[in-house]
Formats: sequence, structure tokens, C-alpha cells
Amino acid sequence: MDTPKPQAPSPKPPNGSASPATIQVTQATPPTETPALDMMARLATRRRIAREGNHVYLDSLFTHTDSVVARWSDRISLNVRLVPDTMLPRWTPALLDEARAAMRAWDGAGSGIMFKEVGPSDSADVTVRWTDVLPDSGQVGSTTLTWGRDGVATGARMTLALRRNSDSVVVPPAMRVRIAIHEFGHALGLPHSDSRDDIMFRNSPVPAPSQRDQATLRLLYVLFPGSLRVQP
Repeated sequence: MDTPKPQAPSPKPPNGSASPATIQVTQATPPTETPALDMMARLATRRRIAREGNHVYLDSLFTHTDSVVARWSDRISLNVRLVPDTMLPRWTPALLDEARAAMRAWDGAGSGIMFKEVGPSDSADVTVRWTDVLPDSGQVGSTTLTWGRDGVATGARMTLALRRNSDSVVVPPAMRVRIAIHEFGHALGLPHSDSRDDIMFRNSPVPAPSQRDQATLRLLYVLFPGSLRVQP
């Protein structure tokens, strides 16, 4: 927790592990009116989310997406390009293995989608890069998810920092994996959770997606992508 058209950028929401991550989103402008049948479908979706109550945290998604269900559609895998930077201070090949471990953590988690690493010349849905320090001091991960007018995700860009700020030591390996798992959750479309027991909590201490993370992901991927905003 980098964009095709048509889309308009949305504001950047907060994040963190030690301030783990930030998810940024790019969305399209919704239509000005809502046909009756479409409005009924949107209301039914909102009721479905409300019925799940505290078993999921999908309602927090709409704070950042302007009431859009944004997710990948008709996909069984997402191509991931890991971009090594051997010129980066403190670079180590272990960072690539940590990202791969984070990708595997979401296998079978409920989206029906697996992350698949591809080579530098292949097209990628998700691009992962590393940096020493992110511009927002204290943040150690950032993900930008983009989608089209229909709410279908079109790409994700992820940046993982090696340090929280210029005065800090390198983030420990176990924490780096946890942060990467969190960011790959954003790449799937998950928002932040309000519980420390979930990997998608802003400062999550847990090492893997929780049952609640997986329940939220399953719900996200049974809903139709697109706006839930009801225009009068």
C-alpha cells in the first residue's frame, strides 16, 4: 500500500508500518445521473457490504475511491515486474526474495488471482521498485492503484523504502516482508483495516493476511466493480 485513461487523480490518503504504507488511487469521473435499475443495483451492493458488519472493512475503501468498487476483473494472475537497483545504497538481492514471499502470501486468499513474476521485457500489471527513503518521512511503502471509468483496475505501482527516514537504520527483513505483503494487498484493491490484527492495518504487527483480510478480499471480488454513488 503506476495509469491508463480516462482517469483523474484523487487525493493521497494516509498510511504506514513504522508507518508501513500509503495507497494512492486514480479514478474516473462518474456519470451525472444514475438510471433506476443501476441505482437499485448500487443500493443492493451497499446493503451487502453493510450486512457484513465488522467481519470486513471494505467500507473504508470508499473514503479514498469516492464510492467506487475498484478491483481487477476477469483475471487469474497479475504480472509483477520487480525492478532491482544495484546502484541503490544498501541494496541486496534479498529484497527480491522478500517481495516474492510477499506475493505468495496472497495466494489462495480469496481474490482468485495469483501474482506472477515476469521479466524486464514483459508487460506488467504491477511494478515494484525500491528506494532508500520515501519523500514522506516515516513511510516505508507506497502503492498507486489505477482504474478506468468502469472501476476495473488497470495498473499498480509500488515503492518500498529501505529506511523510514534519512536518520534511521535499515528496516529489518521481517518488517520489510510484512510491509511488502501490506502493499500487495493494496495492489489487489484492499483499503486499510481498522484492526491491528489485520495485515492491512496501517502499522500492522502481524506476519500474514488474517481471516478478516481474506474475508474482505473475497467480498471485494464478488462485487461488481464500478461506482456505488447514487446520483439524483
